[in-house]
Amino acid sequence: MKIVAFGASTSSTSINKTLAAYAANLIPNADVEVLDLKEFDAPLFSEDKEKEIGKSEDAQRFLAKLGRADAIVVSFAEHNASYTAAYKSLFDWATRIDAMCSSTSLLSILLLHLAQVARRTC
Repeated sequence: MKIVAFGASTSSTSINKTLAAYAANLIPNADVEVLDLKEFDAPLFSEDKEKEIGKSEDAQRFLAKLGRADAIVVSFAEHNASYTAAYKSLFDWATRIDAMCSSTSLLSILLLHLAQVARRTC
């Protein structure tokens, strides 16, 4: 079983990266790939930027890795009762890549989680 794990943070000291890797490695006989969001340097998403550069190559690489996984383990960092800006921007770019979005339920699962985070109040 191919598992992709990542902490939704770019911090070099992120406990979420450690937690995601630890959790994924608990699964017996799994082939685990741990991603670092710093390796996917997509610019801050905007429609103007998308018109200028097209689809972000880093977001395409990120989504391709997720699309090849049998399971995904994500540990979300919390910033002001929400997710990190780096994750949000990468996720925004990834959702613009039509071919992968329609072939995986990952995005709907992550959107559900993000909606739950967004509804929380301090």
